[in-house]
Amino acid sequence: MKKVLLYGLMSCATVFGFTSCNDDNDQLTDTRVTHFATIELEGEDLMVLNVGESYTEPGYTAMEGTEDITSKVVVSGAVDSNEAGFYTLTYTAVNKDNFSASAKRTVMVKDSQSLASAYFGESQYGSRHYFDAPIVISDNGDGTYTIDDIAGGFYCYGRYPGYEPTYDFHLEAVIKLNEDNSIELVSCDGSNWYWGDPIAITSGSYDPETGTVTLTNDFSGTPLYVTLTK
Repeated sequence: MKKVLLYGLMSCATVFGFTSCNDDNDQLTDTRVTHFATIELEGEDLMVLNVGESYTEPGYTAMEGTEDITSKVVVSGAVDSNEAGFYTLTYTAVNKDNFSASAKRTVMVKDSQSLASAYFGESQYGSRHYFDAPIVISDNGDGTYTIDDIAGGFYCYGRYPGYEPTYDFHLEAVIKLNEDNSIELVSCDGSNWYWGDPIAITSGSYDPETGTVTLTNDFSGTPLYVTLTK
């Protein structure tokens, strides 16, 4: 009787083992491969135009494995070449399994004849030194100009990149360009700024020939040097 029971248990174990193996094999039968979309931009990731020049799309290609899916790419964003500033174009493609991929191109529109323009900002505060922050100066039409970050990108693109838009690290200010091309601070509303530290321009100038803005800011008693170039 014990032998019969033992054989019965062994048979059940064997059947269970085969069943388990079959279940595992069933789970491995799906051998589908997902090819993620890849997008390659033609031309430069950063393009620079002068105000009034028209933007011409250099082109792009998208692949899903060996399949060309360029026709499926959706381009979002636009460039207003009549308005100085930075514009972002986003290229997005979705593969057959609904996974998306994207690439970005930045277009800088500058005005070589005006203080109101797009610039690349360099900032230095003590030993900290940062470069290539996108800065825009806009003409207010009343003899003053608004600079979207008088700190030259020190916080928003240098020390704490990626924190915006959760925190506003741009320190917006209104400036005035005098007849001798010196720059003075009209107002700087730090009440809505994350840090709230006072700032003042101790010296500032604009060079029309090179299109360069230089500022020495008194930032809580320590000089913050800013250079803007087109």
